[in-house]
Amino acid sequence: MYKNQGFTLIELLVVVLIIGILSAVALPQYEWAVEKARAAEALAVLKTLRDAQEVYYMANGAYASDFTELDVAVPKSKHFIYNISTEFSVYATSKTKPYILFYRWQTVGGSIACGTESGGDAFEWAKQMCKHLGADTSTGSNRWTIVK
Repeated sequence: MYKNQGFTLIELLVVVLIIGILSAVALPQYEWAVEKARAAEALAVLKTLRDAQEVYYMANGAYASDFTELDVAVPKSKHFIYNISTEFSVYATSKTKPYILFYRWQTVGGSIACGTESGGDAFEWAKQMCKHLGADTSTGSNRWTIVK
């Protein structure tokens, strides 16, 4: 007599179904975690640039208009483009997702914030990303403070 030494098709399908359900739940959380890690890199750079801007302001009475005027180097990034503008002292635009992180020098204390220029689904995605970074997204704005 032969003993059954394998799995039935039903058993294999149940295992595949369970793996599919677990993947469907875990994959979005993994994507948020990856993007949050990328944003943490940009936040560290922005904090450094914010501090350099404040030092430059104390020494010169005005904010720098170019990164070359600051005493720090802006690192090359696969995920963000760093710039200086007149509206935001320093900002990081994500290369892959529809959001920006910025240090706004006009506000008292110079807060770091998160936001988007996009609308629709991109706006909702950016709003969720900013919420993951600790922003209070309950306001009707498209920019939210995440670091004071």
